[in-house]
Amino acid sequence: MSLPTTNKVYFSSEVFGGRGKIREIPLQKPGKNQVLVKMEYAPINPTDTYAMKRYYNQTELYTKDTIVQLSTEPAPVGSEGSGVIVAVGDELNYSFKVNDRVHVANGTWAQYRLIETENVFPIQGDLPMEEAASHYINPITVRYMGELCKRNGHKAVVHTVGSSALGRMLIRYMKLLGIKLINIVRREEYIETLKSEEGAEYVLNSTAPDYEQRLKELAEKENATIAFDGIAGTVPNTLFKAMPKHSDVYVYGALSSSEMTISVTSLTGQKTLKLLGYTDYVAESIEKNEHKKLFEEVHGLLPTVFSSKIQKVFDFKDVDSALDFFELNSSKGKVLLKLN
Repeated sequence: MSLPTTNKVYFSSEVFGGRGKIREIPLQKPGKNQVLVKMEYAPINPTDTYAMKRYYNQTELYTKDTIVQLSTEPAPVGSEGSGVIVAVGDELNYSFKVNDRVHVANGTWAQYRLIETENVFPIQGDLPMEEAASHYINPITVRYMGELCKRNGHKAVVHTVGSSALGRMLIRYMKLLGIKLINIVRREEYIETLKSEEGAEYVLNSTAPDYEQRLKELAEKENATIAFDGIAGTVPNTLFKAMPKHSDVYVYGALSSSEMTISVTSLTGQKTLKLLGYTDYVAESIEKNEHKKLFEEVHGLLPTVFSSKIQKVFDFKDVDSALDFFELNSSKGKVLLKLN
């Protein structure tokens, strides 16, 4: 197969806080322990839009009021995707060959991705390439949430972004683990949707007048001693006020535009606030040499528990339209880029 000499890659913004753009750069051949993947699909994730604007990393959360510039040069964007190997280098640490269908991590908004074999994973069975693209961010994060519950003996969980793709995934995974889940949404119509489509037992509307009282009652009834929050702002403080003693609140996202605030009185009863990053979980598995096993198990659940609803696919050249659509519809399912 003859390969092109150039590669179109989406780079983060040149202006801090802005949007990036597609650049055409020389296509490199694979070297030691590298494979060249012709990318098929990549989703748009909130982490990708933060990376595009160059004010987000995986270990710290920044609101619009406290953002800092974390890099000085534009970098390739895209945290996950799917594609087909078109060339292989020498001395591969993991065995791959041309025409293998693979999951890919990092720098995935591109026509081609040159990557080390540690970050490439075979697509299991006949999973469609579109569905195989969303294999990393949400599934690994949800798996990490489940692991934290099991490690620390939590029997019930509160989640604040219940209608999101990750939220739907968490409903299915907590059922698999036998752990109760209290889902929080912001619109009344999402309540029936999550109950009818996902079989959710508890769904609360955070805009309802009696929301905080109902949350407190449910948290006490089910002894919900752990919460996962993707909003930040004042939300963690509301969770602490509602949850029992010895509760943990993990913040994994910052959808709120306001600075995160916690009152001292809300922390009484030995309650703790922690940050949750899926990269910590992956790093831990790499340190134990268990990351390939971790991904194999997660990828085995992609057709079922970790499946993602795809609402729209955009050609790579229409990435700006895709970003516009994502900003307005991010809670309704995955938005994909078709890269070739």
